[in-house]
Amino acid sequence: MKEKMIALLGQPNCGKSSVFNGLTGSHQHVGNWPGKTVEHKEGIFRFGGETYRVVDLPGSYSLSAGSDEEVITTEYIRSGEADLVAILVDSSQLERSLYMVADFVGIKIPVLLILNMMDVAEQKGIEIHTEILQEKLGIPVIGFVAAENRGYGNLKEQIAEALKNPRMMEQSLLMERYAGDSSIPFSEMIAREKGTGIYTREKQAILAFEKEDKNLMRSGRNKYDFIDMLLDGAVKKTKVKSGLERFDRKALGRHSGKWIAFGIILAGMAGAMLIASPIMVLGFAIPGGLTPLLEKLMNMFGVWKPLAELVCVVLPNVLAFTIAMAGFVLGVTFIFALIEDVGYMARIAVVFNKAMERLGLQGKSVCSFLMSLGCNMAGVAGSRVIDSTGQRFLTMILVWSIPCGSTLSLAPMLASIFFGSLGSFLVLLFMLVITLGSMFLASKIFGRQLIGEEDEHGIIMELPPYHKPKWGHIVRMTLAKAKDIFVRAFRVIFLVSVVFYLLSYSWFGNISILAAFGQLIAPVTEFFGMTWQMFMAYLSSMVTKESLLGVINALYNNSDVVSAAFNAKSTGMTEGMAQLLPQVISKPQALGFIMAIVFNVPCTMTVAATFQENHSKKWIALPVLYYLVFSLILSCVFYHIGMLIW
Repeated sequence: MKEKMIALLGQPNCGKSSVFNGLTGSHQHVGNWPGKTVEHKEGIFRFGGETYRVVDLPGSYSLSAGSDEEVITTEYIRSGEADLVAILVDSSQLERSLYMVADFVGIKIPVLLILNMMDVAEQKGIEIHTEILQEKLGIPVIGFVAAENRGYGNLKEQIAEALKNPRMMEQSLLMERYAGDSSIPFSEMIAREKGTGIYTREKQAILAFEKEDKNLMRSGRNKYDFIDMLLDGAVKKTKVKSGLERFDRKALGRHSGKWIAFGIILAGMAGAMLIASPIMVLGFAIPGGLTPLLEKLMNMFGVWKPLAELVCVVLPNVLAFTIAMAGFVLGVTFIFALIEDVGYMARIAVVFNKAMERLGLQGKSVCSFLMSLGCNMAGVAGSRVIDSTGQRFLTMILVWSIPCGSTLSLAPMLASIFFGSLGSFLVLLFMLVITLGSMFLASKIFGRQLIGEEDEHGIIMELPPYHKPKWGHIVRMTLAKAKDIFVRAFRVIFLVSVVFYLLSYSWFGNISILAAFGQLIAPVTEFFGMTWQMFMAYLSSMVTKESLLGVINALYNNSDVVSAAFNAKSTGMTEGMAQLLPQVISKPQALGFIMAIVFNVPCTMTVAATFQENHSKKWIALPVLYYLVFSLILSCVFYHIGMLIW
């Protein structure tokens, strides 16, 4: 029997993802829509002996096809693939959320209307009579709370019933508004249409009318009048006073709001680390326990040395990196989901929106930037709270400009060896200025390609009320995300690590392919202020920032580069290293080198996390190229300035 196709349709933040996860559970896959960087989620669920396929359409404010999300959503609806469209709306903001319903009127596809967040509506003193809405629209209407697991059995039953007895949305109420609008020649418009495909003649007339931008406002007025008619008698509001109103005034204050947000985000960062630390400790303990065991097995069976080293050194460390990454993502996702669920994330977006507009972003991006001071990977994971695909991608690219905790430890440490305490402080100041400059430059370069006109004018949003978090929903979503990251990221990190290993292994005597390449291009690297050994360390910093010192030490002392790169777990400076570096690296070289590694491509885990979020090879390759070029130019500039000073 053919699977029934159900499409979930709704505006951003209406709870579609929660409903999708609640229906499909682990029976889902995530990819990209063909030719787009927008996420495509599809899954199945079984009920009553039948299988149902669910497509989570991109969050869209309307079907007017402006942004990539709206184009994809509109094209999918137009394809007629869906046997049932389940429209989700936010019950606490019906006046705005029902615009999608108004846009869907006149489409000949069976519909089920789901009024999500009924608990939030109740908290706001909103009483909704679903039976009245059902009568006016002519379709099934149900109240729902996506965050509560117990309601999904009934939802599946309602979906099955809606498919057995399909009902199209009644269009007469809306069309009466257009017919009664003297500024629109609605009868003449209908007469020109044939009413083919999934659209009625009336709907086709409206779509033809809305092709001109000047008519969108006139058409929208009729749709909002239609919404008012729907809500008349169906919704009763009672003023409810909240004990958090005083706090909210502070949280939205011009100055106080920023300081409160900083405090909450930093506390969130600490909370994320508290959750992630045990998992990261467990991950990084794996090589110490697993490597000796694997070495015994490799020796016992006489495995070829390069393969043995790959298994004994690279594999355990890749596993450690991936577990650490998943742990970090788990911590960040949990904290951000909590902040979002209680209703505070929208406040952060509001208070920082003006500042973030200078980068072409919205206020929520500041969360990613602050989290990146601890770990860039956390900043990338935190970008999921951003609704716009383009702004989310741009946020992830700008996150790469921010020095992470390891870099902030490493750079001053190196600077103090060459330039003393005052020099180390000046290097930090340079890093701050260049970070802001890099973010601004990257926003200008990539923003033009990523940010559409609809996102250039900030945000307009209704602030949700504060409410108790749905712990079960948060935990399920967090665990699902961490699992997905672990499975997907392992492949990326392992592939990159294997390539680095193959290039770093000494295949021809005492020299690796990477070292041979470095020596070959030494005249070029020296122009940028780096010996070939420094250049190899610069490249290794893209695997992990911590590997930098170990690789330098190994190259200058002719020891094992692979072990030095993969076994580095800290940025600590040994006495031997402190003595070695000034002997082999000059002050101008050190200055350029520090800037190069600070603004180089971040670690493999961050790159892998970015790829898992955007699923785009293009938007991995372009930032990698940008940061490679940017860091090398910085190295060159600061090296030659240093040559003039020393």
